[in-house]
Amino acid sequence: MLSYHTVNRSELDSPASSPRSSPDPDLTERLRAQALHEFTFAAPATDEHENEQEEDDEAELVLFSAPVSAPPKSQKIRLQSPELSGEPGFLVKRPKSYYFAEEPNPELEGQYRAAAVDANAIRDMAMLPWPGCAVPWKVKTISAAGIKKCVLVGHPQQLVHVEEQERKRKRKGKKARIALRIKARAKAERSSAEEKLKKAKEAAEREKRTRRNREKKVKKKAKEKAKKEAAVDQPMQEEVVGGDQEQAGSAT
Repeated sequence: MLSYHTVNRSELDSPASSPRSSPDPDLTERLRAQALHEFTFAAPATDEHENEQEEDDEAELVLFSAPVSAPPKSQKIRLQSPELSGEPGFLVKRPKSYYFAEEPNPELEGQYRAAAVDANAIRDMAMLPWPGCAVPWKVKTISAAGIKKCVLVGHPQQLVHVEEQERKRKRKGKKARIALRIKARAKAERSSAEEKLKKAKEAAEREKRTRRNREKKVKKKAKEKAKKEAAVDQPMQEEVVGGDQEQAGSAT
């Protein structure tokens, strides 16, 4: 049957520091006495010349600042550099015969003389014919004075019939076709926009003319009406004036 037990986290962790075991003093003294009997301690021998060299190669410098209360402390810097001795390791050393020629022996000198060619021999060889490389039938000499005459010699003029071949229409590539479609679509949109703008302008002009004609007609009707009213009022005024004159004559 299973049993359960509650454990705290602090019980699982090990202690931060375990207590140090104190050494046995008797055992320590015994080991120390045995080491003194078995080994002899001697100071290393120092050479005065080496000490002088070390002092020459070292310099005391105060590199870092210290607090005011602290005593001045200097650091020693070793000024020793390696000596210029030995060959560099990254260079491939070749023998001197690679750079300087030795005196040739008679056999080698004879080979040099047989293979050497002077300037006169080069000029003489340049004037020699090369039968395998001469192709005079492929060369046509034409002078500047009679180029046309030289060309026509042995070649009479003849009529040549040239048949024009119909060029086959090659289908353009995919990118070119897409570019043409985009260009045609842009052209159609531009033309439709221009057509709409043109129609809008025509409609505006038509409306403007209609409004002006309407205003002219209204003004014309107003003028005619004013003329008619003036024509009707004038006889009435004449009758009124005539009646006043008759009344004035009868009164006299």
